[in-house]
Amino acid sequence: MTKEQLLQTFQNKFPEKVEEFPMVGVDVAFKVEMDLILKVCRFAKETPELSFDLLACMTCIDRVERLEVVYNLFSFKHKHKIAIKTSLTRDGELDSATPIWKAANWHEREIAELFGMTFKNHPDPRPILLPEDWEGGFPMRKDWEGKDFVRLPKK
Repeated sequence: MTKEQLLQTFQNKFPEKVEEFPMVGVDVAFKVEMDLILKVCRFAKETPELSFDLLACMTCIDRVERLEVVYNLFSFKHKHKIAIKTSLTRDGELDSATPIWKAANWHEREIAELFGMTFKNHPDPRPILLPEDWEGGFPMRKDWEGKDFVRLPKK
């Protein structure tokens, strides 16, 4: 399947809801609204001509006015790589992708812990990087200033 065919498959299933954006290292990358993210992810995994069976990475980006979550997917069967991105408010919530890919468990825990996002219906929201008694905020947010934090001067 070509890049254009991959994108078209998602656009046909979710008309006017899939917007392509440039990203290096994947066949195609696109944005979807946060209320559709799990439907799009499930479609990506369960559709035989797609078969995105691996959640290779899931990350969060702090854009100051909003957070973006990016799902990097890989299909072993078809050897395709895609990225799906969604945006939400800084205090927004996303449904957990753990029922679709078990690997989402650890990715979501890291994002929740470091960015302060909430993943609804997550099976195990315990911290994995910071101490369990951590009360110092969310260290990956751009506005974070912990006790040992030193802001570098702007160039």
